[in-house]
Amino acid sequence: MKKITLLVCALVVSNAAFSAESHSEEKPILITCALPVMPAKAQALKIDGSVNYSVWVNEKGGVYSVDTTGDEIFFQATQAALRSCKYEPGHPGVDRGTMKFRSSIK
Repeated sequence: MKKITLLVCALVVSNAAFSAESHSEEKPILITCALPVMPAKAQALKIDGSVNYSVWVNEKGGVYSVDTTGDEIFFQATQAALRSCKYEPGHPGVDRGTMKFRSSIK
């Protein structure tokens, strides 16, 4: 009887851990986000580039942290745009992507 109870408890705990893990991997659902403004210096120098980003979203759908890597000249514009993003409430997590900047249409 003790072995069966222990087995049932182990299954319940492992299912709870799996559910928590599945929930944490769920991607936030984007509702709206501003486009980044091309930095004047990059535009004047005709610099193209890209920024990889990670955006941490809370339970209410707000952005609480932004991390960027890539071409530093575009960091401020990227971070400002991403901080304005709104996500669907109830889907916290991390949204990752890349923003590309082109100084002129080719």
